[in-house]
Amino acid sequence: SSGINAEYGVATSSPGCNNNQTPRLRYMIPGQAKASLEYLVRHYAVLLAPRHITVNVIIPGFTRTEAWLPVSSTMGGMEGEAMRNMISQRCPMKRWGTADDMGGVVAFL
Repeated sequence: SSGINAEYGVATSSPGCNNNQTPRLRYMIPGQAKASLEYLVRHYAVLLAPRHITVNVIIPGFTRTEAWLPVSSTMGGMEGEAMRNMISQRCPMKRWGTADDMGGVVAFL
C-alpha cells in the first residue's frame, strides 16, 4: 500500500455527441451538454490527479431504460425488429446494456 488516500469521481453520459455519431440538428442541445460533460471530466482528471483523485466518465451506449421509449415507439417498440437490428449493428455484444452492466463499471471505478 502506498499510504495515499485516493478519491474518485465518476460522471455518466451517453452516445450521441462523440465522434462516431453523425450530427443531428434535433440533438443539438443534448449533444452539446454531453460533449461539454465529457470535456470537463478530462480537465478534472488532469487538475485533480496531483491530489490523487481519479475522475472518469462512463458512456455506456445503448442501455435499456425508459429514455428509449419515445424513440423505440416509432420503431416497433424496444423489442421490435428495427430496434433489434440497430442494437445488433451498433453494439459489440449485440444486446441492450443493462443497469447492472453500468453498476459493475461504476463499482470497479
